Amino acid sequence: MRSTALILACLSAALLRAEDQPYLYPQTDAFKQGLAQAQAKGLTLTDYHIHIRGGMTPEKAALRQEQSGIRSAVLENFGREWPLSNTVALAAFIDASSQARAQGRRLPVGIQVNDRDWFTQIDPALLKRLDFVLADTMIMGVTAEGKPRRLWLPGVTIDDPEAWMQQYLAHNLRILDEPVSILANPTYLPPCISNRYDQLWTEPRMRLVIAKAVEKGVALEVQAGSAYPKPAFLKLAKSMGAKFSFGSNNFDDKTKDPARWFEAITLLDLQPADLWRPKKP
Repeated sequence: MRSTALILACLSAALLRAEDQPYLYPQTDAFKQGLAQAQAKGLTLTDYHIHIRGGMTPEKAALRQEQSGIRSAVLENFGREWPLSNTVALAAFIDASSQARAQGRRLPVGIQVNDRDWFTQIDPALLKRLDFVLADTMIMGVTAEGKPRRLWLPGVTIDDPEAWMQQYLAHNLRILDEPVSILANPTYLPPCISNRYDQLWTEPRMRLVIAKAVEKGVALEVQAGSAYPKPAFLKLAKSMGAKFSFGSNNFDDKTKDPARWFEAITLLDLQPADLWRPKKP
C-alpha cells in the first residue's frame, strides 16, 4: 500500500512539473510577476469561468489550482439545447464536479445560464447546491428560424445600432435582475458594431448597468483574452463600488493568458474587498 501511494505521489509530482500539459499555466516571467504582484496585495485570484468541455475536467482544474495558486471553479451551460438541459443532468454534474479536490477542498461548482427563464426550470433545493451562477448578454432575440440569436456568430447584422442599443441595455438590466452571481464579458458588442463601442456605451448607459450590478450584488467579470469591458467601464465600476471576478471562458483544456486580469488589478489598484466571493466556502 505504501509503495503504491509513493508511486502515485511521484507520478502526480511529475505531472505537475511537466511543461507540456496544456491545462497548466506556463510558468513565464510575466505570469510569475503578475501573480506575485497580486499576492503582494493580498489578493486570492479565482477563475470562475472554467467550462468542463473540450477535454477540460474538474480534476485538471484542481491540478491547475495546485500548480499555480490561482483557484479554480468549474461550470457548464444550463438550458435548452445546452449540455445541462434538465435537472437530472444538472444534479449529476454537481455530484461529479464536487468530487475534485485541490488543497483538500472541493472546487466551487456553478452553471452558466442562457435561457431567461432558467431560474424557473431548476428545483430550489438543487439551486442551493450551486456556489455561483454566471450569465452573459451574448444571446438576445431570435433568428429567422426562431432560434436564440447568438450575437458572436458570423452573419449577425444590426441596421440601427442606436435603436438596437436601447434594447440591448434593457436586456442587460433584465439579466442583472435574475438571481445570478457574475455578469460575464460585460459591455460585449457584436463584431459588426464593435468599432462603435465608445459611441454606444455612453457613460449614462454604463452607469445604469453598474448601478444595477451593485444593487443586486452581481460581480463584473474581467475575462482573459477579451477586450470587454473597456478601461473606462472598469474605472467607473470601481468608483461606484462594484465587485469584480476573473474568468477564462475556455473552449478546451488549454489555459488562456491571464494578462488582462493582472492589467485590471494594476489599473484599478484592486484590493481583497473589491473581489467577489461566493457565500459558501
